[in-house]
Amino acid sequence: MIVDWLRRILVAEAPPPDVVAFNVGLIETEKGYTAYLIGSRSFDPDDDDWACNEDFSPTERYCEIGARRSDKTWEAVRDRVAEELRKFLSTPEAQNSFLGRAKAVTVGFDDGELLRIV
Repeated sequence: MIVDWLRRILVAEAPPPDVVAFNVGLIETEKGYTAYLIGSRSFDPDDDDWACNEDFSPTERYCEIGARRSDKTWEAVRDRVAEELRKFLSTPEAQNSFLGRAKAVTVGFDDGELLRIV
């Protein structure tokens, strides 16, 4: 699901060339968990607040993950999304995209610590 969503974004849009880092944010909704993508012109490995800079936001910003809150812990959801991202980012398709050329790609919940994938 996450990979299909990212593929659609890679085909449909490109961020401005000065966007150097991307975050797959995770939020809880009434329906369960949802992911969203933002890009930032800045990146600081010591301060996760860089991910608050929304210098790029694709048209298809959100992706419902499908897990209901009662089915999985937030940690399990984050770890599953991180693993899917790692696998996708290791493919030639992703490596030749703006995600593959990024200084950093992270995943995490809005109020939590970000996991760096790249």
